[in-house]
Amino acid sequence: MNVTDRLIAALEAAGLAVGDGIPRNKDGPLTGRYAVVRPRQIMRGEGSIGEPNADRQTELQITSVGPSRRAADQVAETADQAALGPMPAPDGYAWQQAAVYVTGTATTTEPTTDPTAPEATAWFRVDVYRYYLTPL
Repeated sequence: MNVTDRLIAALEAAGLAVGDGIPRNKDGPLTGRYAVVRPRQIMRGEGSIGEPNADRQTELQITSVGPSRRAADQVAETADQAALGPMPAPDGYAWQQAAVYVTGTATTTEPTTDPTAPEATAWFRVDVYRYYLTPL
């Protein structure tokens, strides 16, 4: 398992639905709460002289979604605890240091932009975490 798989497993163990989400439609509001994990950049470097690019710094983005601001914040808070909590290391690597919170956005809405197909408003928050890995 890679670091993305480990994070998804941790989020699911914390009771969150993880995936592309629940579709919104004109028949009613979004009722689901979920998180979407997206890998971002992988930085390499700071390894040994023999393997200078062996260490990895992986960034993962978690988008926390809910039908209200409060729901999206609750998903984000649960996701934050899972993302920064203990996880098994990815295959072939050990954790070099603790994960860190890198950046995030305020909780906001995704506006309906097509008046011919109205959708319920979704609320979301985006947070980015960095994981430091070193080969075994």
